[in-house]
Amino acid sequence: MKNILPGLLALFIVMPLHGQTLTITMKETGPAGATTPVLQTDRTHARLDIPSLASQLLYDSPTKTLRLLVPLFRTYKEYTPTSMQGVGTAVTGSRGQPALAPITYKRAGTGKVRDWACTTYEGYRGTEKVVELCAAEGSVIGVTAADFAIVQQAIDMAKPYAPAEMIERIPTYGSVANQGFAGFPLRRVSFRNGQAESTAEVTEIQRGAVPPDIYSVPAGFTKAPQ
Repeated sequence: MKNILPGLLALFIVMPLHGQTLTITMKETGPAGATTPVLQTDRTHARLDIPSLASQLLYDSPTKTLRLLVPLFRTYKEYTPTSMQGVGTAVTGSRGQPALAPITYKRAGTGKVRDWACTTYEGYRGTEKVVELCAAEGSVIGVTAADFAIVQQAIDMAKPYAPAEMIERIPTYGSVANQGFAGFPLRRVSFRNGQAESTAEVTEIQRGAVPPDIYSVPAGFTKAPQ
């Protein structure tokens, strides 16, 4: 009983937190200038705003519906398991681009992002360095892999047809076994032709109530064909 009580207490402490929306705000600098990507997720939804790619991603877990929005044109595409049958291969093939080789990460040391201590990694495609990141785990940032279960569902669903650049820039919490580095990336520096091209850095992590309609398509958007 003495061993069980602490576990139950921890469970009741964590459960209310996972019922709230987790909001992670970032600052990105690159070719598009300075922008503010935002990742939000709760028990059943996820939303990612990537201003530098002029894109938004909305995911609803109960219906397994993924929507890719282009705010500039006020349009969106909608994908469900039913509508995706045969679509993923067709869309990927229509780009005429070969699949990117996976990134291999090498631990490079330690670092700090704001007040968070983190572990640095260098990522390579073959022999070309394409990314540097600093990732933190657990109590250091107050989040765990469980917080990102819905985000991971969205990533897995989007992989067949969303641009590889978007998929790689969706931050999530993982392990060395499933993503090549441990924890959540607090800073990500992307490289092109050996030069740093863009930097995304977490500026705030918070939990709290948000309007439920943040996970819905805004009024005035038109659904585009797949």
